[in-house]
Amino acid sequence: MFRGRFAFTILIFFTFSLAVKASKANMDYLARRSELLKMEDGLRLGAESFSKMIAIFSIICLNLFTATTTANLPVENSKYFQVREELIQTEDHLSTGGEVQLNSKEIEVDRIFMKYKIEELKEGSHHPSKNAAGMHFFKAKPLIERSKVFRFLQQMPKGALLHLHNTAGVSSEWIVRNLSQLTGLLRCIDQRGINILTFRENPERHKCTTQYVAVNEERQKSRSQADYNRSFENLINLYTKRPELEYPTINHVWDRFQNMFSTVKDFIHYLPAYRVYLWRLLKESYDDKIIYVELRFTTFELYDRLGQVYADEHFLTVILEVVGSFRSQYPDFLGVKLIYAINRRLETNEVRNRVEILKKFHLAYPNIMIGFDLVGQEDKGKPLTDFIEIFKEVPDTIKFFFHAGETNWYGTSTDLNLFDAILLNTTRIGHGYALMKHPILWKAVKERNIAIEVCPISNQVLHLVWDLRNHPGAFYLSQNIPVVISSDDPGFWGAKGLSYDYYYAIMSLASNQSGLRTLKQLVWNSISYSTLNKTERALANATLKRQWDLFLDGILNENQ
Repeated sequence: MFRGRFAFTILIFFTFSLAVKASKANMDYLARRSELLKMEDGLRLGAESFSKMIAIFSIICLNLFTATTTANLPVENSKYFQVREELIQTEDHLSTGGEVQLNSKEIEVDRIFMKYKIEELKEGSHHPSKNAAGMHFFKAKPLIERSKVFRFLQQMPKGALLHLHNTAGVSSEWIVRNLSQLTGLLRCIDQRGINILTFRENPERHKCTTQYVAVNEERQKSRSQADYNRSFENLINLYTKRPELEYPTINHVWDRFQNMFSTVKDFIHYLPAYRVYLWRLLKESYDDKIIYVELRFTTFELYDRLGQVYADEHFLTVILEVVGSFRSQYPDFLGVKLIYAINRRLETNEVRNRVEILKKFHLAYPNIMIGFDLVGQEDKGKPLTDFIEIFKEVPDTIKFFFHAGETNWYGTSTDLNLFDAILLNTTRIGHGYALMKHPILWKAVKERNIAIEVCPISNQVLHLVWDLRNHPGAFYLSQNIPVVISSDDPGFWGAKGLSYDYYYAIMSLASNQSGLRTLKQLVWNSISYSTLNKTERALANATLKRQWDLFLDGILNENQ
């Protein structure tokens, strides 16, 4: 029997509005899913007649407006521009941040920010080679880092980071300078041609076709250690000067992207390395004014220099120890909660086994191990419908945070995962890139207050969109669909924290006229749509408010 998480109300807006409630008592899961698909199809079939109706209505309104405002009046006396401005303001109030009220300090800080923003946008308009907002991140990064807008965003408190993957959450430059220098690091090449980094010789596990090479010895023997370090960093960073040539298709970049997880997996799960790696992940987040993280991770066995291997439970113990130690040093950092994420290409039996592991961890740490997700290239992975029977067995206390609709396709099993994510009562949706194409769903998402974890740079680097001004996140912001800005796997493309993604959010996705109201809404969304409990949320809001006030004072002092 389906659990309570499967019952919900979904709103369908056709003409004015039509509400349809899925009944738990009378409809099974697949029947409800089929009905939703038919409803959406019906919207498309009726689009032509609906459009004609709207067109006729618009003409009537326009004629009435013209007759009542401009007939027999000189142009300079007409109300045209007054009405025009009212329409613009009305639309602005509908967008993300549209209802945010700024105090006197915020109004002045907004004025400062908008001066920076308009100057940069104007420069980009006149000189496209300087238009970072419309450029690929790999080309724009130097421009962004010189930007006044970016420096402003670096100072801005950001609340929570709600979509970050453990294995790619630390900057590659730090890994090169630190972890790659550790004694005992080895490198080999496996049968797929992928470089494997590890601190243990285990040819059977690594499937190496070459001998293990000591990285530090290889570095010392190289003609240039700087060149060697750059080559090493290329193993764990997608950066290239010409991404359009290096990654001509989405599969090219995804293959390289997924290979990098194979490269680093054994490397960072060396126990001494993982402790400092996780600390650095927290520090890079904290330094970018993030006070709380919900981290997607998969358990792996940890091992030490003596060859001892630790069970999955120890992985959680280490995380709790490192986070606790970090919080003792930085008490305004509120902590980490964990979302158990497994590859969507796994066989059904393996997914069931992993869910059992999750249930065991959740029982032991119910306020830390909070949720479940499927990850990997969605176009090539199994659809959510393959695992419905398994999902029924997940207790209600474990929340779903499904990656869904991370695709450019329309009408495939990939974008239809969005239907299942919502039917399964997902708490948030990872990426949701294709959501805009499904009117029933994006209206339901808004009505049910399901946040979309928008990861601008990830979607660009992984080949969904080149110019982020064309990202569907612009539509989500215009409709005030719940959005939280996230970074996904920043270490794999030369970013860290959230400031780079916020740059694109406010410069590319948001209106040119959007400023501090939009930013403030996005920041507070990160707390509102987190899984913090009532007590934790109150503390988070108080901490964020205190940091926000200090931020305002800092900006004002800089601009006296």
